[in-house]
Amino acid sequence: MVSYQGDTKYLGREMVAVAFDIGTTSSAVSYTYLYPDDFARVRMITKWPGQPEFVGSSKIPTLLAYRNGQCKACGAEALDYVDDSHYDVAKWFKLHLHPPSMKSSNQPPPYGSISGTPGFEVPALPSAITIEEVYADFMKYLMVNVEDSFGQNVPNGVAIWKRLRDTMVVILTTPNGWDFTQQDVLRKAAIKAGLVSEDKAYDLLEFVTEGEASVHYVLAYSQSKAWLATDTLFAVIDAGGSTVDSTLYECKSTEPKVVLEEACESECIQAGGVFVDRAAEVMLKQKLAGTKYGEDDFIADMVTAFESRTKRLFDGEVTSYAVDFGNTRDNDRPNGIIKGRLSLITTEIASTFEDVIKRTMDSCLKLLSGRKVQYILLVGGFGESAYLRKKLTELFESQDVILVSVEEQTKKAAAEGSIIWYIKQSVAARIARTTLGTKLRFAYDSENPEHRERESLKFMDNDGLRIHGGFNPMIQKGTRLDNNFTVQKRVHLTFPVSQCVPHDLSIEIFAYDGDEAPRWMKDANGNELPQFRCLCKLEADMSGLQGSLKTLRGPSGPYHAVNMIVSIRLGGTKLQARLQWKENDTLREGPIAILPGALA
Repeated sequence: MVSYQGDTKYLGREMVAVAFDIGTTSSAVSYTYLYPDDFARVRMITKWPGQPEFVGSSKIPTLLAYRNGQCKACGAEALDYVDDSHYDVAKWFKLHLHPPSMKSSNQPPPYGSISGTPGFEVPALPSAITIEEVYADFMKYLMVNVEDSFGQNVPNGVAIWKRLRDTMVVILTTPNGWDFTQQDVLRKAAIKAGLVSEDKAYDLLEFVTEGEASVHYVLAYSQSKAWLATDTLFAVIDAGGSTVDSTLYECKSTEPKVVLEEACESECIQAGGVFVDRAAEVMLKQKLAGTKYGEDDFIADMVTAFESRTKRLFDGEVTSYAVDFGNTRDNDRPNGIIKGRLSLITTEIASTFEDVIKRTMDSCLKLLSGRKVQYILLVGGFGESAYLRKKLTELFESQDVILVSVEEQTKKAAAEGSIIWYIKQSVAARIARTTLGTKLRFAYDSENPEHRERESLKFMDNDGLRIHGGFNPMIQKGTRLDNNFTVQKRVHLTFPVSQCVPHDLSIEIFAYDGDEAPRWMKDANGNELPQFRCLCKLEADMSGLQGSLKTLRGPSGPYHAVNMIVSIRLGGTKLQARLQWKENDTLREGPIAILPGALA
């Protein structure tokens, strides 16, 4: 089914692009066949194995069923094995990748666990199966169905797929709060699944945040011409299964095409629909404790019914709601169970939403603080909640902020938005979400108190006394990066004359996640600060300089010195880094390294 059609003709090379939005509870896939001088069309897969023909939904459950370490079923077909003791089911596995920064909060909500103790219990992965293997198995399943859909819906699709398969671009959505570590897991999984080859992974595999994908979807389907104008400041809130991503955009122009810029660093918190489900599970266990309906099997059926209907219908307007979990023989009038229907009052259901909505509101208020925002665009699976929409409307209507939602409950905004994003590329400037830099060895200064307290870190280098542990920032967190952004820093290297010019030299790029990057990566005792992490290594073969370098003399004897440039540029949606140096007045460059996760 064609969902979106571009408004201008495509002028690039003939190609196929596929987008996977693997969510915590549900997933979806979109694709496009781009042909020169034709209009781009986006298709969503709406027919999946195990899904009734009449459903026509692009969403499938993010589930895998394993037996003896082998994946036996995925998606809707895996639902048949949820209660089968011979199978291990992988569910909510996306939570295993959430970084600690997304789980922290100044006021962490008491998401209940099954045992009733504070904290949220992430369902364990099947025995002996890694998170990378789970993603690889699910990606493989998704790609098989993409190929089937492409062959059935695109004229001459089987032949086109075979011809363009090796150059296909694969787009994966990620929460705003994920970075290099999580993307590396997905990249390895994509290679293992056969989506891309290892040697082409950096060229053919694209990552886009769910927030940026969603804004393209909303612009396509929310009649944006009616509300979007130059200088409009608006926020996109993507409330999903396990995360709520909030991004602030400023519209720079609408003609000849929409151009947006990120106005500040985006927000990403661990909150969403699965936390409401878990809170409901705890509430039901407490409510029905000591009765037969408080047993695990009944509670599981109630939570399933709550998630599929009650949670979605709840708007807080009526006094009671029903959870249809059983049959006519299930009765316990004192606890509100009549003919398989559990009656819950408004305050009971509202309590399951309370913590998630508070976190969502706090995140929105933090993002919008001090800014005159005109619109909030609400998308995502949890964004379909009438109660969430009501609470956000109540919060922001006094500030003259209009809440805009897109009523397309059978779709996933990020899946379709990813392909629209790839086609249109409407965001012209992004915000660095972390500080990037390299290690630095300062020339030792005995008059500097910071140097004196780090006396134990000083050493005699080829060109004099130096001190370890410094940090050389290249991009500060919060920096606005437009499409032609480039930054370069000089690096000075020395080595003894007796040592050959290195052919495998490497320099590490580090990320600092705090707000204000310090001058030092190590404290006075030589311990590395925990906020620093290595993103990648830049490599260079400098053996061509052998015999051409001048000999210099230092405290430790004769040595050679080389000046190099660490260059970082924004290429498309990726930060690319490489080493550069002069060799007989000719510029040489090392291989490009991608710095994913560095942009908001």
